[in-house]
Amino acid sequence: MELDRAFLKSLLEAPSVGTACGPVVSLLTERFGEAYTRILVPDGFCFFQKSTGTPEELEVIFVAHMDEIGGCVYGPAEKAWFHTRVWGNAPKVFQEHPLQAMDWLATHSEEAFAVDSRLVQVEDDERLIVKGERIKPYRTVFTFRQEARFEAEWVYGKAIDPRATLYAVVEAVRRLDSPRVGAMLVMAEECAMEVARKGVVFLQRCASRLRLVVNADVPDIRNLADGSPEKPSLRYFEGRNFIDPSFGIRVAEQLEREGVSFCVSGARSGSQTVLFTPLAPTLSVALPMEGVHTPCGRARIEGIQRCQELLCALGEWALREV
Repeated sequence: MELDRAFLKSLLEAPSVGTACGPVVSLLTERFGEAYTRILVPDGFCFFQKSTGTPEELEVIFVAHMDEIGGCVYGPAEKAWFHTRVWGNAPKVFQEHPLQAMDWLATHSEEAFAVDSRLVQVEDDERLIVKGERIKPYRTVFTFRQEARFEAEWVYGKAIDPRATLYAVVEAVRRLDSPRVGAMLVMAEECAMEVARKGVVFLQRCASRLRLVVNADVPDIRNLADGSPEKPSLRYFEGRNFIDPSFGIRVAEQLEREGVSFCVSGARSGSQTVLFTPLAPTLSVALPMEGVHTPCGRARIEGIQRCQELLCALGEWALREV
């Protein structure tokens, strides 16, 4: 499946931290277009389904998260500078690279602005403070400012985790083009995984016919056993959590018979997948990358394409199963 590089580039460059996901939500809304219904729950999730369907008709749901690592501005530190809280990496990593900030309620990438940063010592802790003309305490978020680029078989940029699998989920749902298939795109996985429970409760209440949940995320290649950047993996284990291995093994056998390109693996740490397992048989898809949670990581273009193909194969299999 040919990669839409312009769309992926926009996704990688858009800032979305915590539940301040307006820029990515706007991109996805445009991508799905009028043929899809959007349900947006602030501080929770964004759900897309064909306009001809209702949540009660859902049988397959693909899950991904929208947010990236970053931080939030707290109160004043000293003249013109503000304290921060950061998620996903050490304060020093943020200080060493250009940052962009935006208001929590921003809806487009164009609303982002540059901020300065430096480190201060507070007792035994090294902390990040920031300065910028448009900063508002407790409602300004920030992340790396990094242009995405394509070189040979790789894509480079910030927020490849999670936007590579976010891209694959969106494109798979559009390709499957069925009112029985939906996209559950959640917020704040990098800093408050329990936010995804809002999506779980929504599906519990509204999707009684659900038969398959697939959560897709982007771990570091070192996080996976037997992972490959060229192929997505089915993870039967996320840390100490079982992700329906008996079901997963049977599905993997079927995919192998169909010639779908993927690996099987386990991960050292978990994603939000375990929150969704009570809803329906669940699969965890991992697309490994190099340099997760850094200002500029990289992923194989072929891996993203194959992840989209895997998700489509899973959706097609589920829709034809009795």
